[in-house]
Amino acid sequence: MANTEKRGGFGGKLAAILAAAGSAIGLGNIWRFPYITSENGGGAFILIYLGCILLLGLPLLVAEFAVGHNTKKNPIDAFATIKKGWGWLGALGLISVTLIMGYYFVISGWTLNYTIASATNAIGGDFGAFFTDFTTATLKPLIYTYLFIIANHAIITGGVQGGIEKASKIMMPLLFAILVALAIYSLWLPEGREALTNVFTPDFSKVTGKSFLAAMGQAFFTLSVGMGAMLIYGSYFKKGTKIAGTAISVVSLDTIVALIAAIIIFSAGVENESGMQLAFVAMPKVFSAMPFGNLWAALFFLLLGLAALSSTISMHEAVTSYFVEKRGMSRKHGARLVTLIILLLSTVASLSLGDWSEFKVAGMNFFALLDNFTAIVMLPLLGILTSVFVGWVWKKQDMRAELTAEGGVDKVTYPVIRFLLKWVCPVLVSVVFVFGIIDFAKSLNKSADEATPKAESSDVKLEVVGLDVPDVLPLNATDIVKIEKVETDKN
Repeated sequence: MANTEKRGGFGGKLAAILAAAGSAIGLGNIWRFPYITSENGGGAFILIYLGCILLLGLPLLVAEFAVGHNTKKNPIDAFATIKKGWGWLGALGLISVTLIMGYYFVISGWTLNYTIASATNAIGGDFGAFFTDFTTATLKPLIYTYLFIIANHAIITGGVQGGIEKASKIMMPLLFAILVALAIYSLWLPEGREALTNVFTPDFSKVTGKSFLAAMGQAFFTLSVGMGAMLIYGSYFKKGTKIAGTAISVVSLDTIVALIAAIIIFSAGVENESGMQLAFVAMPKVFSAMPFGNLWAALFFLLLGLAALSSTISMHEAVTSYFVEKRGMSRKHGARLVTLIILLLSTVASLSLGDWSEFKVAGMNFFALLDNFTAIVMLPLLGILTSVFVGWVWKKQDMRAELTAEGGVDKVTYPVIRFLLKWVCPVLVSVVFVFGIIDFAKSLNKSADEATPKAESSDVKLEVVGLDVPDVLPLNATDIVKIEKVETDKN
C-alpha cells in the first residue's frame, strides 16, 4: 500500500546548510583531526588536507546532493531513477549506514554518561579505570545508549521540518557556541598561544606519503559521503537551492570545527592521543587540573554528544526514508522499525565490549567488526561507486542540467567538477581503499605475532587498549577500543 503522506523538505537555505553540516560534523572532527594534524606537520598537513577537500570531498558531496535534489527520492529509488538497475548502490549505502549506527550509537551514549558524570564530579581520579569499568559493564552503557537512541527517534518522528530542521537550528548554534567557548578558554591557558603556532605553522619535515593518505582519508570520511545521508538531505532541498554553494558552506563549517577542535586539543597538551583515549581518558584528566574543570569537562562532552547526535540523525533518516517511500510505511512506523534495528545492533555491540567480549570474528569483537568492515570496506567502496555512477553512468546532459540550471555551478566550473568525479575521485578513494586494506591486514598480523600464551593466574583485570587501525581511515569513529583480559602483577 502506497504511503500518502506528503514528502517533507527543508524550509530554506540556512536549514539545509545546518542539517547537512550537522551530518558532516561528527566525533572524528574533534578526536581524530587534531591527532593527525599534529602527527603530520601541523599547517603543512592542513594545506594538504584542504587540497584533498577540494579535489575529493567537495566534488563527492556535490554529487550526492545533486542525485538527491534531482530525484527527490530515497537512496535506492534515486539511483534507480537516474539509471534503471542501479538501485543496488543505494541499498549498499543503507546497509552500510545501518551497520555504522550499530556501534556509533554506543559511543554516542558514552558522551551522555560523561556529560553527567563530569558535571557531578563522579569520574574520580582514575580516568582509565572509570572508562574501562563503564564500557565493560552490562547495564549502564546500554541505558545511556538507549536514551540516545530515543532522542534520535523523537527527532525523526517529528518529520523533516518539525524534527530534523528544528533540532538542527537548536543543536548547531549550541555546538558552535560551546566550541568557541572552549577555544577561548583554551587560548587563555599557558599553552594556548603555543597551540596556535603548532596548529598553523607548517612543518614539512613531518610530511610523508602517509600524510597524503591520511589527508585523503580524512577528506573523504569527514563529510559522510557514500552512505546515503547526504543524498537524502539533498532530496529535501527546496527547488532552486544552490547545490554548489550549500556544499561549500558545509565543507567550510566542517573544516572550521576541525581546526578549532585542534586548537582546543593542542592547548590541553594531549595532541599525541587520539580516538577514545583522547576523548574519554586524556581530556577528563586535563580538565580535572583546571579551575572549574567539571564545568569545562561537561561542556566538552556535551559538544561531543551534539556532534554525535547531529550525525546520527542523518543516518537514521536515510534508512527511515526507505521504509516510508519504498515500503509505504508511515513515518512513525518506519522510524520505529529503524529504531528497533538500531537497538538490536547497538545492544550486541555494547555487550561485545564486556560480557560477550570472548565472541570474536577475525580477532575482533562485534563492535570492532562493525567499525572496521564499514570503514575499511563499505564506505570507500561506496565512494568509488558513487563517483563512477555520477561521472560515467549519469547522462552528461542530465548532470549538466542539474548542476548548471539551479545548482549554482557555472558552465566554466562544471567541466572541472565532472573531470574530478570521473577521473580524480575514483582514483584517490581507490588509493585510500587499497592502502587501508593493506595496513589493516598488517595490523592483524602484528596483533597475532605479539599474542603470547597466558600464564595461569586467577588475578585478572580488564584493560582498554587501542586497536591498531590504519591512519588513513579517519571515519567519525575509527579509533576502536578493544577490551581484553590482561594479567596483573601478582606482586
